[in-house]
Amino acid sequence: MQVFGRIADFIADTASGSAPETRSLCAFDDSNGDATEAREITTPADWSLTASQALADLLETPRPTATQPRKSAKRFGSLQPRTAEGETRQLETGLPDVTARLAGSLAWSAARQGAFADDDQAESFAAELAASLTGRLVVPDSHLIREGGVDWAYGDPASSEAAPTPALTIRVNSRQAPGQLRRVAETALRASVLDVGARVTRDRLEAIGEAVRRCSGDVEECFDPRRNAALARAMRRALKDGVPEEAVERALALARQGTDDDALSALIPDAVETRPAMLHVPRAFSHAVTADEAWTFEQDGGAVRARDFRTGIARTVWSFGTPSLAFHASPEDTGPTVYLNLPAFLDGENGFQADLFTDCIRYWAIALTLSAPKGAGSAGSVALTGVGALLLSAGLPYGDETARNSLAALSHLATRALREVAMETGAAAPGLADTPPLDTLPGAFALIAERLTAMPAPFLPKAALARPGPTLICRAPDDDVAALLDADSVGVTPVHTAITSDAEMAGGQRLRDCARSGLLALGYSVTDIERAEDHAAGHGSLRGAPGISLEDLMARGVPVDALERLEDSIAEGASVRHALNRWTLGDRTCRDALGLTSDVIARDANSLCHAIGYGEDDIRAADAHAHGTGDLAGAPTISAAARLVFEAPTVQDQMMMAAAIEGQIEGRCQTAITLDGDATIDDVADLIDLGGELGLRDLAIRRAASGLFDLLPAIDFDKGDYAAEAPPAERIVERTVERVIEKPAARRKLPDRRKGYIQKATVGGHKVYLHTGEFDDGELGEIFIDMHKEGAAFRSLMNNFAIAISIGLQYGVPLEEFVDAFVYTRFEPAGEVEGNDSIQHATSILDYLFRELGVSYLGRDDLAEISPDTVDAGDLGHGVEQEKLGQEDAAKFISRGFSRGQVPDNILMFANAPKKVATGDGSGDQSGHYEIEDQRQSRPVSRDISVYNGAPCPECGHFTVVEDEDAGQKCDACGWSGG
Repeated sequence: MQVFGRIADFIADTASGSAPETRSLCAFDDSNGDATEAREITTPADWSLTASQALADLLETPRPTATQPRKSAKRFGSLQPRTAEGETRQLETGLPDVTARLAGSLAWSAARQGAFADDDQAESFAAELAASLTGRLVVPDSHLIREGGVDWAYGDPASSEAAPTPALTIRVNSRQAPGQLRRVAETALRASVLDVGARVTRDRLEAIGEAVRRCSGDVEECFDPRRNAALARAMRRALKDGVPEEAVERALALARQGTDDDALSALIPDAVETRPAMLHVPRAFSHAVTADEAWTFEQDGGAVRARDFRTGIARTVWSFGTPSLAFHASPEDTGPTVYLNLPAFLDGENGFQADLFTDCIRYWAIALTLSAPKGAGSAGSVALTGVGALLLSAGLPYGDETARNSLAALSHLATRALREVAMETGAAAPGLADTPPLDTLPGAFALIAERLTAMPAPFLPKAALARPGPTLICRAPDDDVAALLDADSVGVTPVHTAITSDAEMAGGQRLRDCARSGLLALGYSVTDIERAEDHAAGHGSLRGAPGISLEDLMARGVPVDALERLEDSIAEGASVRHALNRWTLGDRTCRDALGLTSDVIARDANSLCHAIGYGEDDIRAADAHAHGTGDLAGAPTISAAARLVFEAPTVQDQMMMAAAIEGQIEGRCQTAITLDGDATIDDVADLIDLGGELGLRDLAIRRAASGLFDLLPAIDFDKGDYAAEAPPAERIVERTVERVIEKPAARRKLPDRRKGYIQKATVGGHKVYLHTGEFDDGELGEIFIDMHKEGAAFRSLMNNFAIAISIGLQYGVPLEEFVDAFVYTRFEPAGEVEGNDSIQHATSILDYLFRELGVSYLGRDDLAEISPDTVDAGDLGHGVEQEKLGQEDAAKFISRGFSRGQVPDNILMFANAPKKVATGDGSGDQSGHYEIEDQRQSRPVSRDISVYNGAPCPECGHFTVVEDEDAGQKCDACGWSGG
């Protein structure tokens, strides 16, 4: 076999051939989120950090650090199998290890079959395979990356790949087809329901154990729902959501025994195993639907109207995204798979490298064919991927006829290359379709036409063949392989947007590499492309922006430090509307420079744009300048004709592209269609008809949010006690018409002058101020969170979070729900709490805030780190300094500013629960008998509270007046007496 060496030369001349770079990757422990020991991985310098991390995740098996040549094994030049020497093992360090073992083992296997004339050809073959891997022209599947050649390179036995679950085959002409479709739908629904049920059950049972672990009281009280309020709420919610009582009781028993959450898995139902299904639809059925004829099942299965049966299929697909549809037969693609990264073969100056493309197919097809085990049904698959990115890089609209002809010619060239390999190796040759028209190919694909024209006439394959050959398919790789490719698109899927996220760019967005290449192919200069990128991805700054700009704000008197905070907020992704707020500019700037009053600043604190004088048009223009429009439509340097290249293609365009490719290859082109959530059953039926007309071999249609898998995870099952709510009112009109009138939630407004308190504390060295506002009845109605030394984005986020909580409280969300949701959340800053006697340690800012609110407004003594018998509701979160509030000055707890100085001087503070007086007779019944301490005479008076006549004392105003036989009336509080 002749080896040309074109791949190694091409990689050496491009950026892919740059020197390898060692990156340090830090893994994280899922249990606590802490960083573990860093790992070094070696990849080419042009690989992204995501691709390097994906490779590190695949190389998770330690291999021997030292090896020696295997005795009595054949050797071809430097290619020789090896065995482990010693027991020391370590993880492979990067891409060079993968290419060395995989390319070497495949070349050695081919050399054993007599594929090369000498050892130099075998070594050159291994170098070509390695170069294609280094340049990511070809990427193997994840199993080959993990286990390919480990027996040859290290002497380790290669683990077998887990066999995929075979698809359930349903044939439309079978009389069992209607019943099979119904069972597919029932299985999908049952799996979805059990998945949601298991998730809710697990959450509710874990909440029971969490309520016990968080309790800081007596051990026995923590396990008693009558004394542990959090435990009672968790159990009530579990039962409300349908968790069996036995599971609730066992979860509490497991918590009592100190077991971890893994023990709860025995209480969770096993998930239903869903099996993929493939519905084979012959062309005759499509004709019957078009002609509105009856469809007769085989073996006397009866007949139905073809369109009704088609609608039933569409309804199942619309509901559950299954089964997939096959309108044409295709060979089964089994065995290993190597993916041809089509965008990597496109040279911006010379177009698509047809020779390089055929060399990669030829070498890898030979390697797969000659290394396939004896008796294998298939030598594997060669998969095309990245169709959308290839067309965008070439500057071709995805839905254009020229683009379909180009991919058809490319697929025809790949099939011809596989047939040449079959002729060399004696393997099965794929079928060959007619050559597509080559005179209409654009300049980027001109080399394909030249290569096809220069190729010899196709041969006729032999009837008897010694071995199977690989199958040519078009398929999207797994997520881990797609990450290795840094792919802008996979399979036949188009590129839906020219913008991608990039944390290293200003504004966090940039043009995709394929979009930049496409603009270059269309003849635009680098300057034009940069302006187009600024239009689509934004500048990440307000400098020079229309409407709202740094220059305009500076002219209005905004100081430089406030502008820097504004720029930091914009760079972190905040919209202009919310970045321009009270906390970014500062109150002094708002008053002195912008002339805003305190009322306006307080009212529009979250967004000051309108208060400053900017309109909606100004805000939209500034946002577009800072964060971009998200697409190239309207870009000043891009013509209307060029914008068609970047328009999102339709699902029909994708199906027609798949049909063009399948017309030239023997395997299937995996076509996955995702419709909008509002798509109808008729829309799915129309696509099924189009798939039958095109004869697609693998069509999967899925509606966004179809099935319970997508819909129900977004539902919060823990929002209030719905069982306690009154049923919605009903109004019956006439005799048979019934309308349900639901009253919308009404917002409860706070009084303009409201009471509350301010709590200052330090959490982990970070100072935080909590301001509360209360309704007239004392319930919490709003909170403010101030952390003035934090960054602009974090401050804005905390203030907006406080606004969201306040709105929820005013719409009737119980404070108890917020407390349960946010206490014990864990993130920085966290640590020791200073300035709050009720809470000494917090796991986060939110944990501290909502524990403070729970203690102060809900009486949640379980959240406080103090003894429950010393807790007094009058402390308002400041801690308990003395046991008796009666010894404190009333002005300490009542705001004279709020009451405008109208606080009476004779107010006497009483403790929350007066002490009971022991009778001394050993009787346990002391109900209604309390001790009241007179602050003026310091003498205890034992009195049954039922003897007070209810009249206020004219001296002190307390309702502690009793009828006295001698003095007539007497006050127990101040000692006043009168007739």
